[in-house]
Amino acid sequence: MIKRIGMGAAAFGAAALAMAGSAGAAFPEKNITFIIPYGPGGGFDTYVRKIAPVMGKHLGGKINVVPKNVAGAGGRKALNVLYRAKPDGYNIAIFNMPGMLLDKILDKKQSYDIDKFTWLGRIAQSKYVLTVGKKSPYQDVKSLQSAKGLKYAVTSKASGSYVAGKIMAKAMGMDIKFLTGYKGSAKISLSMVRGDTHLSLFNTRSFARWGKDGDIRAVMSFEPKSPFPGVPTARELGQPALEALTIERVVGTTPGVPADVRKKLSDALFAALNDPAIQGWHKKTKRPIDPLKGPETGKLLEDLAKFFTQYKDVLK
Repeated sequence: MIKRIGMGAAAFGAAALAMAGSAGAAFPEKNITFIIPYGPGGGFDTYVRKIAPVMGKHLGGKINVVPKNVAGAGGRKALNVLYRAKPDGYNIAIFNMPGMLLDKILDKKQSYDIDKFTWLGRIAQSKYVLTVGKKSPYQDVKSLQSAKGLKYAVTSKASGSYVAGKIMAKAMGMDIKFLTGYKGSAKISLSMVRGDTHLSLFNTRSFARWGKDGDIRAVMSFEPKSPFPGVPTARELGQPALEALTIERVVGTTPGVPADVRKKLSDALFAALNDPAIQGWHKKTKRPIDPLKGPETGKLLEDLAKFFTQYKDVLK
């Protein structure tokens, strides 16, 4: 009798696995939600809205990948939504790394485990540029280093700009107060234009957009060679280690998504990033596109966590 029960359980398990495999093989059968953890108008929003329809094309059929802004708590609200979603692959999100690793690095308790998300790939890597407002009395790095009580605009303490800004402030001896709650790079730029804040870090492409009218200015580039005439690099100012600070735009989905579903999503994302439509947009706008597949993205995030753990005391 015991043996018959065991065989029945085994048969039931095999049937369940077969059904799961069949469901995965049919994926996707409905639209996929692409969660953006910030408000409209910023760089993460722009990337998702451009890539989503191309990714949908590569998933086949009449499937749409639908962008959805879920702003709040520095991106944590969106990650909570994704973490608790059904593990069927119909919800994916863009992650701001290494900022969203910070809670893990600092041993902060969260309602989600960043290590358990299923990584689909990287969209792009960006370098930083240190910027000041046109109205700021501090128009170069030297004056920023001698100033007291600098106001630094940032979306949240879970953002990459905050992480990089803390490390920069320590390395360069800047007295900075970080002001959180700004809804994306457009609002941060406006705060500096108005003179409400003094400085912030932008990725190079965002600065090219918001700084084109001269209302905000670059005073230091984190790239090995500055793309801005007359703007010194961190290396030239004696801080080559700052070149390691980057923004990684990666895509993940809910923990526990079946391997075949993960592969379909990862392959569609990778195909979209290499699609002529996205490559043409990349060349026209100068927005970086640096595709990585899921496993390589997971390794990248492990390496980032190790690197930033070195700065644990600074980030506290």
